[in-house]
Amino acid sequence: MGKATALISATLVGASILLIISVDRHSVIPTSASVPITSDPETSTPVPPETSAPLRMQASSEPSTTPSADPAPQPSPQVAEQVRTAVRRTVPSATVGVEVYDRAAGTALTSLDADQPFPSMSVVKLFIALDVLHQNGWALPSASTQQQISQMLSASDDDIASALWSSDGEGAIIERDAQLLSLTGTKPPTDAGEWGDTPTTPQDLVTTYRYIEDQLPAADRDLLYQAMYNASRTAADGFDQYFGIPNGLPGSTWAIKQGWGSSGSDAEMNTTGLVDADARYVVVVLASAPLSAYSILPAALTDGTAELRGLLSNP
Repeated sequence: MGKATALISATLVGASILLIISVDRHSVIPTSASVPITSDPETSTPVPPETSAPLRMQASSEPSTTPSADPAPQPSPQVAEQVRTAVRRTVPSATVGVEVYDRAAGTALTSLDADQPFPSMSVVKLFIALDVLHQNGWALPSASTQQQISQMLSASDDDIASALWSSDGEGAIIERDAQLLSLTGTKPPTDAGEWGDTPTTPQDLVTTYRYIEDQLPAADRDLLYQAMYNASRTAADGFDQYFGIPNGLPGSTWAIKQGWGSSGSDAEMNTTGLVDADARYVVVVLASAPLSAYSILPAALTDGTAELRGLLSNP
């Protein structure tokens, strides 16, 4: 897990108190590792999170979803090309899709092949979690189900994902999500039992994160955000999840859902999430390459994601 530091200065003037808080929970040192391939309605009160998320999540029972109004970075289409070039320095044959969206400005800052489908791998767990909440009428499910959702997202737990995938209708989950979110490139997998092969696009994932932040009831939004904010370095299957956004944007505040694995003869590596304490930026970088590149693709994706640092004015 990342480290958190907080400096709190309080000055009492009359009846006013000024709090200055600096949070750097996700400050990480870039690393790379070679990892072997592994297999991939009742209501209740929210389950307390393992670690508190940024201040926006703690302000009230109805936290603001409006990102900060800091000066907006200028859209820069060439940055996405730089991301792909950086990935291909290590894996020349990689296919890369990119989209970065600024929620404060209401615009995509950079995009490359954002409508092209990639196997979602464990990113599909975000769709599974959304469907659980949707089928419960957006009321928080039982405490045990909340814990399942949190574990599935933060530790990318395959066993929980498989159980929910089977019990909730397999490909029907994706059909319901696609209809709910008006997704155009996200379809059920050809083999209903292979949830990781669910195709999705950078564009659809940006739409999904925007829906989570801007449309979900606060309790549902907080449940998902907290789980992704508390993503552990080591996943349930032993994989290092801190490729891409965590290692590529050191010092930033993030809430991530990563994906990794193989589909047919290809290796797949996906880094997706919300960046900035106000979840201002949606960052999606998806990559596919020959299976022989599996062990080096995480580091390549980190190099590519690092190219976004200059674009994000307030990471």
